[in-house]
Amino acid sequence: MKKMNFPCKKGRFITFEGMEGCGKSTQIRLLAEALTARGLAVEVSRSPGGTPVAEKIRTLLKVRTEGDELTPEAELLLFSACHAQMTRRLILPVLERGGILLSDRFFDSTTAYQGYARGLDLDLVLRINRFACGELEPDLTLVLDLDPELGIERSRCRGAVETDRFDSEKMKFHHDVRNAFLTLAELNPGRFRVIDASRTPEQVHQQIMEAVDDTLADLR
Repeated sequence: MKKMNFPCKKGRFITFEGMEGCGKSTQIRLLAEALTARGLAVEVSRSPGGTPVAEKIRTLLKVRTEGDELTPEAELLLFSACHAQMTRRLILPVLERGGILLSDRFFDSTTAYQGYARGLDLDLVLRINRFACGELEPDLTLVLDLDPELGIERSRCRGAVETDRFDSEKMKFHHDVRNAFLTLAELNPGRFRVIDASRTPEQVHQQIMEAVDDTLADLR
């Protein structure tokens, strides 16, 4: 596959991964506030989503369509379309401006959910991810690790389980997702950091700041 030539990036791309209810939204907000206080230019996005087109794709992926459930293959391709749009219309422009982009999920979720948990061919998933993103990778991926039962209980408290296609999956699916993220972290130790998300929000934030400081050392 021909590698896409992207201009040299000046900023940093940090992604948050983890199962449902692990606290990504809270921690992204806390990190954005901390980095903004340092005078850094920070933008926040989410996957699926982040651009007008990608937000439309998000609705297809997150909300069940009665009588026409998405197949795993359709999920994979829709996520890939979203990431292709995000990469070229959102992520690269932010990085070229020297900004920091924080994203609630990116292609590692596709690998975990559609590859490991849905059982699609992993080599194919990785190739499609690479094609969609032009081989762009996050500078740092933070996996907020949490027991699946606790994560789903948190989702239930915010009323997401019944309406969200992924929250409402069976518990085995959520265990498979968690194990997938831990496996990806073991396979990519240079990019991934596993964060204990069972602690208090303040303690989780402290773990994240320690991981982020190394990645942003030359941007201070």
